Amino acid sequence: MSESKQPSKNVRENMTTTMSPMKVDACSNVRSLSSDLNDHSEEHARHLAHLRALPEVRAERIAKIKQMIADGSFDTDSRLSVAIDRMLEELRHH
Repeated sequence: MSESKQPSKNVRENMTTTMSPMKVDACSNVRSLSSDLNDHSEEHARHLAHLRALPEVRAERIAKIKQMIADGSFDTDSRLSVAIDRMLEELRHH
């Protein structure tokens, strides 16, 4: 014996009195949100394409550099000079 699970009359009345009708403005907001989502997804796709274009990470190179940093042989004046030059060059282009 299955009973139908209908809301009681009081529950139905409360639902209809507490729910406000949708206004026309709400429909335009939905369109605006849809447009915003589309813009974000296009931006997301551009970022992914940029990440995919980056060179692959070379684990052995990273391990070697970590070891050089740990033993103090990585930080040299010439490396610092090159890093500063590259940073300044990048700042000039932006």
